[in-house]
Order: sequence, then structure tokens, then C-alpha cells
Amino acid sequence: MHWERRRDLEGGKELGVWLLVDDETVETELYVESHEYRGGKFDVYTTSAKDDEWAHHGEFETPHEAFEQARSMLEASPHEVREL
Repeated sequence: MHWERRRDLEGGKELGVWLLVDDETVETELYVESHEYRGGKFDVYTTSAKDDEWAHHGEFETPHEAFEQARSMLEASPHEVREL
């Protein structure tokens, strides 16, 4: 099992997405999102492909802070992060 960074973002609110993949099956998704379009800030979420439950891991003032949170979560994971 390993983390992959998605590179096919559609230019919406998603700034960064990592997928925890096991034999081509996505187990978990990690998102950094912008909610500036509605007066919000930057958020970090995870969701499980199995149960579609979302977990909020923080709201941040800047995208840099949100990406730092995501990076910390990836580094704390026991799974390898593969750069594409």
C-alpha cells in the first residue's frame, strides 16, 4: 500500500489530493481544499473509499499551512509516499 499524488485536478476547490492505493484500489483520500470562493479558508480532509465518511483535519489561513498539515499526515503514515 502506498500514497500517490493525483495530478489530474480539474481546477476547482481541490489544491492537492493524495490517494492511499492498495493494488489499484483506493483505500483513503487526503484532500487540501480552498473555500475562498465562499469566503472560507483552507481545509484538510480525509475520506475512506469504503464508507464515504469524511474527517476534517483542520481549517487554515493559508494554503501553505494546509499543505504543511497534509505533509505531516503523510509523514506520520506507515505507508510510502510515491512522487509521480
